[in-house]
Amino acid sequence: MTGRGFVYLVGAGPGDPRLLTVRAHELVRAAEVVAYDELVSPAILALAPPDAERVAVGRRAGHGPTAFRLHPAVLDRARAGRHVVRLKCGDPLVFGRGGEEAEELAAAGIGFEIVPGVSAALGAAACAGIPLTHRACASSVRLATGHTAEAGAPRPRGETIVVYMAARRVAASLSELTAAGWSPATPAAWIAAATTPAQQVVTGTIGDLAARLADHAAALAAPALLVVGDVVARRTPWWEDRPLIGRRVLVARARPGRSRLAARLRALGAEVIEAPAIDVTAIGDDALDAALDGVGDAVLAFGCAPGVDAVLARRAVAPARILAIGGAAARALARRGVVPGLAVTGGACRDALAPAVAALGARPVVVVTATSGRPSLLDELAALGVRAEPLPAYRAAPRPTPTPGRFDVLALPSSSAARLVLAADPRLRDVPAIAMGPRTEAAARALGASRVRRAGADTVDAMVAGVVAVTREVA
Repeated sequence: MTGRGFVYLVGAGPGDPRLLTVRAHELVRAAEVVAYDELVSPAILALAPPDAERVAVGRRAGHGPTAFRLHPAVLDRARAGRHVVRLKCGDPLVFGRGGEEAEELAAAGIGFEIVPGVSAALGAAACAGIPLTHRACASSVRLATGHTAEAGAPRPRGETIVVYMAARRVAASLSELTAAGWSPATPAAWIAAATTPAQQVVTGTIGDLAARLADHAAALAAPALLVVGDVVARRTPWWEDRPLIGRRVLVARARPGRSRLAARLRALGAEVIEAPAIDVTAIGDDALDAALDGVGDAVLAFGCAPGVDAVLARRAVAPARILAIGGAAARALARRGVVPGLAVTGGACRDALAPAVAALGARPVVVVTATSGRPSLLDELAALGVRAEPLPAYRAAPRPTPTPGRFDVLALPSSSAARLVLAADPRLRDVPAIAMGPRTEAAARALGASRVRRAGADTVDAMVAGVVAVTREVA
């Protein structure tokens, strides 16, 4: 790349990728170079393009001093004319040395942008159910670091203190607070791996929290914050009450775009791995134009966002000719200001498609797909008496995606997705699995899945219910 380099100092938030700001998400998805702290979530790094350069430049506390403010790898790439997304945990200007890095960029004449993030203190407190301020007991918040004795400053009345980077000296930090005049009876909380499925919260008081932590070795090894103040006694837990907290689910993928199933499972507390990643490429403007020229007045059925984007980037289509199959296609159309004139179905199974068939009449239907097609969808339409042909509009290629560790459940939303994950990783065949529909169940069993069952219906709701049921059985 030629031209002047640029650096984005981006707050990656406290861990959960859903807590990224819209601007941070936008920059990571389009990044040329991602330079990241050690504690940045792998799920956030996975958002970067597959060809983006990933550079580990952060470090954990206790790894020794550094002789620089801005990492030389970032500076070198910016001076070479590249655009670098510098991902920093939490907010870049809260104990993230973002201010120092900005000073160095300015001195070097390199352009930069600071993108705020949800700070670790705010994210951890919210997911632990602890209000940092409360009208009844706390009107101010102090942020301190556990690397020095600054946590031991005298306590103003009605204050909450949040101690960052206290993992290696929690007992010392608590002792310093007592020495500074804080009562040993003051409520205190230890929040480890905040906003992640591994989050742990241990509560007590300044006087006994260190002893309570002796039974939580994992919490002491994870990144953690110490929250001290009367607000801790007003904690209202919610994070750990979700039914899938602590569970690991693999959601198999065969199509690009966001997975509504994965989003629903994450909202219930699961750590969700989506595999394989699906890369989308164009088939070429000439090829797509030729295919669209042959459509005539047929109904265009869109079943995914990439199909919408590929076609509407080339042609304007009358809304009266558009059928949206599923919410992802409808949302992609809405982003382009198009409201389907025929119908929006609740999904791609026969029951979801049936209400829309009456609106089609005897008109032929062209289903916009990837070059690999969607044979199951075409079969479902055929079973309802609809004449449907595929129109390949883009290529969707699975990219090998590691699936390390143990999984509690496999979620298999389609037969093609089941084949991709089970063929790539034979050890997954022994994991309990939930399949959407008889085709998917049959495909999984054909590949040796020994513990697969079918969801109660061909819907996302039924798949979610099935995952929850399985995790309760194996608890």
